[in-house]
Amino acid sequence: MALLVPVRRLHSPHLHPVPTRRYRLRAGLILFLALIAMPPRRAVSAVVPILVSHGDAFVAHDSTSDRWSIGSRDLDVSIGFDPAGAFTLHSITNPVTGRSWNVTPAPDVSLTAGTKREVLGKSTSGLSFINAQAEETNDGVRLTFTFEDRGAGILVSRVYACYPGSPTVEAWTRIQATSPGASATLADLVAWQITMPVSTVHTLTGLRGLTADHEDAFTRESRDLDPGERLDFGADARSTQEFVPVVSVDDGRDEFFGGLVWSGAWNMSVERLNDRLRVTASFQGLSPTVSFDRPVELPHGFFGVTSRAATTVSGALRQFVLSGLRHGRRFQPLVTYNTWFAYGTTITEGILNDEIDRAAALGVELFVVDAGWYVGAGATSDSDFESGLGSWATDTDRFPSGLGGLADRAHALGMKFGLWVEPERVSLDTVDLPTLARESWLVTANGSYGSPTTALVCLSDAGARQWVWDELVALIEDTHVDYLKWDNNFWLNCNRGGHGHGATDGSFTHVQALYGLYADLHERYPDLMIENVASGGNRLDFGMLRYTDVAWMDDKTDPSAHVRHNLEGLTFAYSPAYLSSFVLDSETEPLYEADLRFILRSRMPGAFGLTLRTGALSNEQIAILKDEIANYKTLRDIVAQSNAILLSDQAPLSDDSWEVLEEIADDQANALVFVFKGNADEGRLLVRPRGLRSDVDYDVRSLDTGPMGTASGDSLMADGFEAVHNAESHSRAHVFVFQAR
Repeated sequence: MALLVPVRRLHSPHLHPVPTRRYRLRAGLILFLALIAMPPRRAVSAVVPILVSHGDAFVAHDSTSDRWSIGSRDLDVSIGFDPAGAFTLHSITNPVTGRSWNVTPAPDVSLTAGTKREVLGKSTSGLSFINAQAEETNDGVRLTFTFEDRGAGILVSRVYACYPGSPTVEAWTRIQATSPGASATLADLVAWQITMPVSTVHTLTGLRGLTADHEDAFTRESRDLDPGERLDFGADARSTQEFVPVVSVDDGRDEFFGGLVWSGAWNMSVERLNDRLRVTASFQGLSPTVSFDRPVELPHGFFGVTSRAATTVSGALRQFVLSGLRHGRRFQPLVTYNTWFAYGTTITEGILNDEIDRAAALGVELFVVDAGWYVGAGATSDSDFESGLGSWATDTDRFPSGLGGLADRAHALGMKFGLWVEPERVSLDTVDLPTLARESWLVTANGSYGSPTTALVCLSDAGARQWVWDELVALIEDTHVDYLKWDNNFWLNCNRGGHGHGATDGSFTHVQALYGLYADLHERYPDLMIENVASGGNRLDFGMLRYTDVAWMDDKTDPSAHVRHNLEGLTFAYSPAYLSSFVLDSETEPLYEADLRFILRSRMPGAFGLTLRTGALSNEQIAILKDEIANYKTLRDIVAQSNAILLSDQAPLSDDSWEVLEEIADDQANALVFVFKGNADEGRLLVRPRGLRSDVDYDVRSLDTGPMGTASGDSLMADGFEAVHNAESHSRAHVFVFQAR
């Protein structure tokens, strides 16, 4: 059995009691504004008048220095004009600790309009300051600076937003033409640029699905740059094929972090300039044209600073994600059954009815029919899902009662029902058939579809977008689905004319249209859940996180060490509850000869799923599955509201090593510690959790052995506890639960 041995001070369990507001400030004229009361522990409020607030998020203005502040309880970002009139990011400070992240005062944004490099400022030779506007929004606060270049005929708005509970500022730029005849092609687009002291740089690799084994997928990488060295990373197609668009700079005490909220091409760089690092997030190669009837809003970015003693980057970002990106839409990790790795396209009504019955008996909550339900699927092989793609027609030979019958059966057994779709791609055999996709809608790059059998649908085209919308609505209404698994298995940057985009911004307008479809679906079907898939995690970014509820990390969903590697890497930036993986029976890790609980618990730190032929399982395996699914449901409420802290090196490790992943709830009242032993040899490991409340007592229990004792958060973090693996342990995967009294 799994044992928890106290280092000290862990005593026997014993219960003990324990509306929108706007303000404009015009150049040269500062309006008198009443002081708005702020929550406690906001250091800036005693000095700088507050314009608007929402919870602990605020906008303040100091008229004597021509600076504005935006932030929250743990962040104060000062923005305004330097003595020469240049628009400048002046400082980033933590009001609670009093520490400042020592940035070099400088412009944080720039762009080229036509042939002119635009500089935001007070001068009249280019972009001149018009006004600043502070707003309270439904989720937080917003500060907008507007500039005008009369010669070029454009307005540029630089926008900053902040949300309660997170030391994160969201930032973006809008450009519009001021008259019907004015237009400009944009280039050299910088989302944000900040110069700071030299410290260790952390990045996160992307899926890298073209490599043989994906072993370098979603890997946390750290490096210290030499003088003059420059690190460049990004994407030229889908956002996370090579890197995830996030970076952090860690000085050992505080950590700067920043990234992009975008699912297309992007660039980031870190350059060492003597004793400084210049960190830039940009969209090199993107050149949209702005006109009077076509304003351009660039993809959003974000940045902030957190105390390493207080939280992690994912913890600092969590409230930004929930409030700023998802507008309160919380994560709901459901125990999921998926058909793909078990059956491919060989699914039939009879097969799935049987699996629905068995899945419900195991405790599954969501049953998802993956690719292969439509006419034409499986024409060339059991894994051929491209044939028939885009027909949107259920194969009634295999599903005589239609997909709605499967949904009704799942619903009757208390499960939700989901369906796989790939709306952005069609088989060429379906093109120009009545009611189906038109050839003129298809993506081409220099005249090529990029594939001999399939093509992408360019959502930039209004007709194409409407067709996709109509097909989605008809499918949802007909089948009563609760969940869409939205896949994207191919990509080209469209440069075809006639779609409403230019030669260089086809990807940009397609992604914007994709976001629009998601937003419309959520408005029409508020309870519909959407899964983010792109041949695995090729679009596993903050833009998709805004609209989707769970993300499939990797088509390579075994062995368990690889799954844990992905989870441990991606939780650097994302909530564990967003990250999905499946248990399957594979040649790499056959279930009948493995530590089944170890395999199951390797998926439990995230959204837990199965893709098995359950009729082939033994009675013993079924009993273990039921037991572990029940265990997951007892942990799920903590998983759903947690950020993760990796307390060991990232998997895979050597056979004699241990991995430790902690998940700490938002209120720090509950936590989980997952401990994985590399082999079955007996061993002990001292574990020191982080992020607990030092002044609170925690009841500690093992998932296998039950209550283990009570200790203060302070002693648990300082002294740790000892995890013991021996011959009596149920599994090499040990799970410990911490609950505050």
